[in-house]
Order: sequence, then structure tokens, then C-alpha cells
Amino acid sequence: MGSSDPLFQASSIAAAIEQLADQLTPSVIRAARADQQGRADLDRIEYALGTIGKALILTDYAIDQEKDIDKLQAFRESQQG
Repeated sequence: MGSSDPLFQASSIAAAIEQLADQLTPSVIRAARADQQGRADLDRIEYALGTIGKALILTDYAIDQEKDIDKLQAFRESQQG
């Protein structure tokens, strides 16, 4: 299985997200909220999680991949405004 195999990628992403979730403790969040750069980092985390959630929701396995990507790109563009 190569690193470009979609099933391998899904497994790797899941493992990375689980590891990162364990690190995002209340004390880390509180410390970040007390700092301007930390708040910006929390915003980036929230945006990334929102994008992941929308990608999971918007991806319809009955629709071709190009349409799925179009939906996700439209969502990302709407969030940047």
C-alpha cells in the first residue's frame, strides 16, 4: 500500500487527528485564548475542523469526484468572506 492509496490516507489522517485531539486539552485551549497568536491558532483549528466536517458531509458517493471537489471549494470560499 503506497502513501497515495486513499484507504491508507484515510487511516493516516484518522490516526493523526486522534493524536492531535489528545493534545488539545482544556489547559492548552485556555492558554491559547489568553494570547493573540494563540487565538489565531484556535481559529485555524476551528476552520480546519469545519472543513473536515463539511467534506465528510458534502461528499456524496453517488456523485462524481469533480462535483464533490466543487462543493468543498465553494464551502471553503464561503468561509473566507
